[in-house]
Amino acid sequence: MALKAFKHRSGSYQRPTLVPMTVPAQPQPPSGTLINVILEYADIEQDLGGGRSLLRLSVRRMKDPVVRELLGREAKRLADVSVIWDEQEGEIVRVQDDAQAPEVALSPEEQSELDTFELTEAALAYIARHKSRK
Repeated sequence: MALKAFKHRSGSYQRPTLVPMTVPAQPQPPSGTLINVILEYADIEQDLGGGRSLLRLSVRRMKDPVVRELLGREAKRLADVSVIWDEQEGEIVRVQDDAQAPEVALSPEEQSELDTFELTEAALAYIARHKSRK
């Protein structure tokens, strides 16, 4: 009898749907178009010395419709990317990408290890000397 009931129920069994795991995407390196837009439309230039400058776009320039049209979805990356330009050589020295990978959540044990520290004997002696002066 139990077998009959089991067979009856097994006909209506539906497999659970699998939910794909989403892995946070690493930011892609800046495209050539994005770097060209920075070189052409940069309105913030910070002198680094030695003929080198850091080029960036201001928030106002990032919102410019021409810039947004050129980059499309990649326009949001303008806030993260800057270019170091060598004026004497007329070339890019470095492209800095400040986009950060997503932070990894730490377990409470790992977090508590980061929150604690131990003073050395020399540090304790230093503190004792300076407390006595007050």
